[in-house]
Amino acid sequence: MHHGFGRSAQGTVPEGLVVRPSALRRPWLPLILLLALLAPLAIAQDGRAPLQLDGREQGVELHRHFGLLRDPGARLGVEQLAARGADFRPSRRRNDLSLGYSHDAIWLQLKLRAPADHGGEWRIEFGYPPLDSVELFNVGADGVQRQVAGDTLALHLRSLAYPAPLFSVSLAPGEQRTLYFRVRSAGSLTLDASLWSVANFVEHSLRDAMLEALYFGVLLTLASYNLLLFLTVRERSFLYYVLFAGSFAASMLGFSGFGAQYLWPQGGEWSNRVLPFCLALTNASAVLLTRSFLDTARYTRTWDRLLGIDIAAQLAVTLGTLLLPLALMLQALSLSGVANLLLLLVCAIDCVRRRLPAAPLYSAICLLLLGGAVLLALRNYGVLPSNALTANALQFGSMLALLLLSFGLAARLNALKRLKVAAQAMALAIQRHSLQALQEQERMLEQRVAERTEALAAANERLQELAMKDPLTGLANRTALRQHLEQAWQRALRRRELLALILLDLDGFKPVNDSYGHEAGDLLLGQVAARLQESARTTDLVARLGGDEFVLVCESIGSTQQAEAAAARILDILGEPFYLLGEEIHIGASIGISFGPGAGSAALLREADRAMYRAKAAGRNRICLGETPHDEAQEEARPDGA
Repeated sequence: MHHGFGRSAQGTVPEGLVVRPSALRRPWLPLILLLALLAPLAIAQDGRAPLQLDGREQGVELHRHFGLLRDPGARLGVEQLAARGADFRPSRRRNDLSLGYSHDAIWLQLKLRAPADHGGEWRIEFGYPPLDSVELFNVGADGVQRQVAGDTLALHLRSLAYPAPLFSVSLAPGEQRTLYFRVRSAGSLTLDASLWSVANFVEHSLRDAMLEALYFGVLLTLASYNLLLFLTVRERSFLYYVLFAGSFAASMLGFSGFGAQYLWPQGGEWSNRVLPFCLALTNASAVLLTRSFLDTARYTRTWDRLLGIDIAAQLAVTLGTLLLPLALMLQALSLSGVANLLLLLVCAIDCVRRRLPAAPLYSAICLLLLGGAVLLALRNYGVLPSNALTANALQFGSMLALLLLSFGLAARLNALKRLKVAAQAMALAIQRHSLQALQEQERMLEQRVAERTEALAAANERLQELAMKDPLTGLANRTALRQHLEQAWQRALRRRELLALILLDLDGFKPVNDSYGHEAGDLLLGQVAARLQESARTTDLVARLGGDEFVLVCESIGSTQQAEAAAARILDILGEPFYLLGEEIHIGASIGISFGPGAGSAALLREADRAMYRAKAAGRNRICLGETPHDEAQEEARPDGA
């Protein structure tokens, strides 16, 4: 046997190819062999053989069955495509259908053949919801049927209401049809699609909807929880977290198609811009959150300045997504988003090197987000198989990242609390040490100033008593009343208890003064004060407001009825005769009662005063309640809860 070609009387034959003499005597046989060898090539040039269906399809990936044709300027019509079947380039990998940004219209050719024994209905779903416009031209013996989808199309105008571009295909038994899809989009042209039987698609769509609902539910819960924390502690990191989680959730709503289906179903320009706007806002809020979470202003001024510049750039891109040409901004957003994520990751790694407290956790968060994006990209380019993990990698990564970030913020808050407590303990220790030093000095001087200190203490005590007591009756004066009333109001507000303020003005006091003189009037006021002190509870404060006006501050009162009963006892006690200078004297009192906590201690006093004047106007020697005794608050304030 020779290498290369062997010579023969009939011609040249390749080495290793056995040719029988009878075959050489039949010149048409080589032609048949040549045609057999060229048949697969002819089929490939005609857009691939039809995809044979059996009615049990479950997510059949169509990238290997598509033929692809670019249409610059979108000039081709479906009637021209039959003559250009050889121009359709076959796609063998998923990567062939990831076309990036293009102004061209893209035509996809797909041939389907139904089973010979039965027909049916199938669904074709495109896996990239943000496509602007997808049209299906179903070519068959009965003509061309057209269906439309796309996120810029209003929901009611789509052939099937679904988050992603979705189409219905019906075939009779053994029928073959050619489908042409025309796709146009200002964004990235990712054209992977899958084919389902109707029953399997229903199960698939319900499962996807449940997973999406779970995902967005987790994001909403995390955002709401951190918003409540922000409203409670006023820490800006929680507000930045809410902004980041909210804008990211809105981005994923746009990316998944659920936003265009439920939140902005009207389509149009806004439907096309909402996804890039939310993505740009996510980038900006991520930088804000990074600065706050890592506390770069405190630990690393260089990174703090760089992140400040990055924030300005991301906000400029965010504004540009609303005002500038969309195709330009989408490409700018792709570059700025990748650069922003890499910058944040480098910042986090450098902060780990500097041993910043929160840096390791934040690095893990950045890696989760980056890993999810990389897995999704590798799946879109056909490097990794399409499965539940790779198709939802970005959702998984972002959900885990947001969970870790929420835990990190909570841990950071606890750390700040611990630092604050430690600082307070240190300050207290310093204060205690200083106090001990002062006390030591005081002990050294005690013997020298003991007598003077005692004298001054006695004098201060007398001054305090004079300042806080009414000199005529010995009751608390107006100053003491105001201080006690404010403290009682604070306690009632904190404990959610009912506070009653009883203000009384003596009826018939002026005639006593006029008839018997001011000395007798002073004696009468002293007896009234004694009776009021006897009738009051040990926890009540009795004060002289001025003239013949007295006040009782009653804390932890059970109900308005108990306050009225106390006021009625006062009327009874004051209704008993007084004896002055050998004379029997009768007086009464007009009483006004206000209830709190209410709007404040001063408001309680004003309301009681108004109620007292209403009692006088109603005929004196009676009780009048304030205008707004809140019954429900009183019921809650009862100690027994009855």
